[in-house]
Order: sequence, then structure tokens, then C-alpha cells
Amino acid sequence: DNEVVDIRSPKQAVQNGMGFVPEDRKTTGLILGMSVKENMTISYLQRLCNGLFVDDKRERDEVNAFIDRFSIKTPHQNQIIKNLSGGNQQKVVIAKWLMTKPRILIMDEPTRGIDVGAKKEVHRLISELAQQGLAIILISSDMPEVLGMSDRIIVMNEGRISGELSKEEACQERIMSLAIANRKEAACEK
Repeated sequence: DNEVVDIRSPKQAVQNGMGFVPEDRKTTGLILGMSVKENMTISYLQRLCNGLFVDDKRERDEVNAFIDRFSIKTPHQNQIIKNLSGGNQQKVVIAKWLMTKPRILIMDEPTRGIDVGAKKEVHRLISELAQQGLAIILISSDMPEVLGMSDRIIVMNEGRISGELSKEEACQERIMSLAIANRKEAACEK
């Protein structure tokens, strides 16, 4: 929205319309001993409250809507999350953040550790969300994923931006050249 915001905590980030799908869903994206429903609504509970209590029907309905929309394979929403496949766990993490209605969703290695079918599903979801106007920052080391999913590619090297490419000018060679640029220069100087 072209406004500068000072974000000093995850809570402030969420309040400012940001969501974050972490690289390691099992340690930082999910609480494995909790249910699909609990994991999906944990970042959204405040909005589900009707006074002091959670509106159980609304919570169930919203969780079911995401289970259907994302084709999450689970016998029921009270299923313990650790019993789901990696791909279905990842869809729950994505749904959790979408429930907060973010304007920006940062996705760090969103398809790492999931099977090919689930990877296609996640890519479909990302494309659908982008088409709906959600700003997505995709962090990935999977070159085909970067080339196939990105409108603009920012390449980093040693914590600094080393280049920016449009979808049209991006190719594996250019990306790799930017990714190792400083290393090449350092090697030439020796």
C-alpha cells in the first residue's frame, strides 16, 4: 500500500497483513501434537471469538472450507496433524496464514520435503493466490520452482542483493551467475 511500517515483532507483522510459511513446517510451522483444526486456527482465534468464547460452529465451518478448497486429505478436522502426509501438513500451514487474510505471504521453501503430487498442488495454490492479488514472496533454492513461479526474481549472495531479473530475462545461467558473482570476483583477485 506504499506505506512504510516499522515491524518489530511477529505480532506486529501479522497486524500489518503479513503471513509467513516457514521452511521447516514440523518445528516452526505446526504444533505436531495438536489437531488440523487447532493448527489451522491458532493464528486466527482472536477473530473467531464471540465475546469471551470461540464460535465453535464458525471455526468448524471455516476449517472445513479450507480443507475442501485445498483438498487436504484428513479423515476429520480433529485429526492430529502429525498423522498427515508432509504435503497435507504444508497445506494446513498455508491455510493457517490465509485465515489471517494477509496482504503479503512470505513462503520459505514451500515445497521442500513433499511429494511430486503435493508439490503440484502447492504450486497451483500459489498461482491461484497470486492471481487473486495476494503478494507472495517465494524463497526457494529449487531452480525450476523459482523460474516457474516467479514474476520477478531477486538473487542474493552472502546476504546481499546481487541482482534482479524479470520473468522474461530470467534463466538458470543468469541466476547462478548472480548467485556466485562475488565468489568469482574473490577467486579472480587471489
